Amino acid sequence: MVPVGREDTRVQQIAGPPAPETLRADQLARRQRIVRAALKDQLARRQRIVRAALKKRLEREQPRGETEAERLRDVFHRTIRAFQLQPQFYRVVMVLTGTTDPYATELYQTLAAQSRDTVAMAFGGPFDADRAAILATLNAVLDESLRSWVMNRKAIADVYADVDNTIRLIYQYCPERG
Repeated sequence: MVPVGREDTRVQQIAGPPAPETLRADQLARRQRIVRAALKDQLARRQRIVRAALKKRLEREQPRGETEAERLRDVFHRTIRAFQLQPQFYRVVMVLTGTTDPYATELYQTLAAQSRDTVAMAFGGPFDADRAAILATLNAVLDESLRSWVMNRKAIADVYADVDNTIRLIYQYCPERG
């Protein structure tokens, strides 16, 4: 007869950990040996810190550059630099994007909206469908590159280069020029 509690442990050992997309905040908290309320409090605190830092930085320093491409490059380079200085925060973002937990989803949506508002300042006009597509493309490149970097599959210099190449492709590439 299997003692109570050991059967669940054995099943987990055989089945492995839950897929990241099904990971919930309470499971993450158990893995980290903290209570769910403490995890939520910690994530909310980090969100407030990031929001305050972004707001302060934007009030102090608008995106630099004469062209839209230069301003976008400045904003994305600042973003990369912030994650370079605090890579553990990007790991938190990875958890937030990889779970179906409603609280984590809410936190991520707030961060994404703040990011969109920050980048919108770099555009020289209204945030229309074309600019939304540019932002989605750059965010996809940034996300893939940062994930590879935090998993030691890519150098940080390559993250900067990926963003720069994407901006160049969007704003300067013309196939007719050859």
